[in-house]
Amino acid sequence: MQHRSPSRRTALRSALGTALALGCTGLGSGAAAAVTTTRQGGGVFRDVRAFHGTWEGVYDGRRARLRIVVVRQSPGTRHTLYLTLTDLDRDEAFTGSLEDVPATSHLAGDIALRGSAALTLRVLTLHTQDTDRLSGTSVRDGLGFPLSFRRSGTGPGYIQNRPFRDYRDWYAGDGGYSGDLDGRPAELTVRREDTPEGAFIGFRLADLDRGMSWGTALRESEVRRWSHDRQRDPLGGAMLAPARFLDEPLQVDSLYWHGANTAYVSGASAGPGGLCGMSFVRRAAPPA
Repeated sequence: MQHRSPSRRTALRSALGTALALGCTGLGSGAAAAVTTTRQGGGVFRDVRAFHGTWEGVYDGRRARLRIVVVRQSPGTRHTLYLTLTDLDRDEAFTGSLEDVPATSHLAGDIALRGSAALTLRVLTLHTQDTDRLSGTSVRDGLGFPLSFRRSGTGPGYIQNRPFRDYRDWYAGDGGYSGDLDGRPAELTVRREDTPEGAFIGFRLADLDRGMSWGTALRESEVRRWSHDRQRDPLGGAMLAPARFLDEPLQVDSLYWHGANTAYVSGASAGPGGLCGMSFVRRAAPPA
């Protein structure tokens, strides 16, 4: 998995593309603002000790468990994280640690894990508005493998689905996903549309708590030529346009479809405060 700068993205910058992306659900920002949501979870991030605990979730779509022990380094305010990642479906375990993590950090990255293969946790992100959620991306053999976790005892059951095939899985079936942006309730919608200028695939991210949404569109004739790994992370490095004029655009660090299970999507947005995690689950299974 390689991070790509916006200059290398193929997001459509025309007015047609932006309109397609932001309107792909038929739900404008005003409607999103009217949605009533109730947040339940671990509360707002306070310090690095929120990483501590047992986490249940998925590693590239397979059932997984992550155990993190946080120890303060004495003297001082820095901490060491000790991690064990277990792929429950393959019965593989990886262990490692990260030193000198600031007390104020909700991010942990570039963590080398030892196990049956070399695995690097590129980034782990605590969702600052709900610290019972954690997501991230790992790298193995040069490819990206996303992760999505809930604190043990707080998450929904595992959802079984088929492996990711290609870009058509973005919008196959319903094309709608429910989840969170940094712990706030959110939706991801992906739609394909035929236009006089060709076929485009529109992406729309909606923050339901704040009534904000962002979008972009990709030309299908371009994305079908991408590698399989890039098709799993179509918006990595992209800048999404806001629906409302005065809102800031949204910089996407990654938005990764899980390879072994297309029900799950996770990633992060990038901003002045660093990365903010996001994770989604498909609302309806795609065609077999």
